[in-house]
Amino acid sequence: MVFYFSGTGNSKWVAEAIASDLQDKTVCVNGDECACEPYVLEKGERLGFVFPVYSWGMPQFFETFVRNVQVENVEYVYFVCTCGDDTGLTKEAFCEIALQRGWHVAAGYSVAMPNTYVCLPGFDVDAMEVQESKKHNASERLRAIIDDIKERKNGCFDVVPGAFPWFKSKVIRPLFNKYMITDKPFHATDKCVECGLCAKVCPKDNIVVEHRRPKWKSKCVGCLRCYHSCPVNAIQYGRFTKGKGQYLYKN
Repeated sequence: MVFYFSGTGNSKWVAEAIASDLQDKTVCVNGDECACEPYVLEKGERLGFVFPVYSWGMPQFFETFVRNVQVENVEYVYFVCTCGDDTGLTKEAFCEIALQRGWHVAAGYSVAMPNTYVCLPGFDVDAMEVQESKKHNASERLRAIIDDIKERKNGCFDVVPGAFPWFKSKVIRPLFNKYMITDKPFHATDKCVECGLCAKVCPKDNIVVEHRRPKWKSKCVGCLRCYHSCPVNAIQYGRFTKGKGQYLYKN
């Protein structure tokens, strides 16, 4: 079984590729799944978690999910995280939570994918040639990762923490979560064509259309799917996203 969350499609592609090759099931995690009945794994079934790295850690709600989801017959646990560049202490945080659950994490990997974060100065999507290069390299890397998981390798961790991982995950990340995971700056400009796509694609059902314009309901997780999905780039995050690009995973 593979639990996953994906904002712009990178992690969804990884999760579905793994599940298809291993003939496992996928469960898309959008919020309250941990309140469901326990998931029961078949004998020998692997337990995987696939998620994007947000500010050098798991998305907050996904971290809560990992802490609380009920799974029976857990034998082999692994994770794969997608990131634009590096992961900070994501591996350590995931393994610590798993240990608290009584799970032994056998393997963990990071996969570099096209950048999607655009809500601060200096952050933008990658140039097209960089996007294509990352996706090509990711395909080859994922092949090797799947082979490791098939063989049930133990103690195999291949992540890219980057420079100053402690400072990024322990200092910058808490500040980012406190001040930047908010939908208050989101708005639609006059370019809006009133298609309602942003409300349809929001994984948290956080957007409603009122008077033909989107309105955010303060349940944002910072995935930016609404911004990247807008067909006319009308959704903006304050003034930070003006003139910046959009990205959704396409095979």
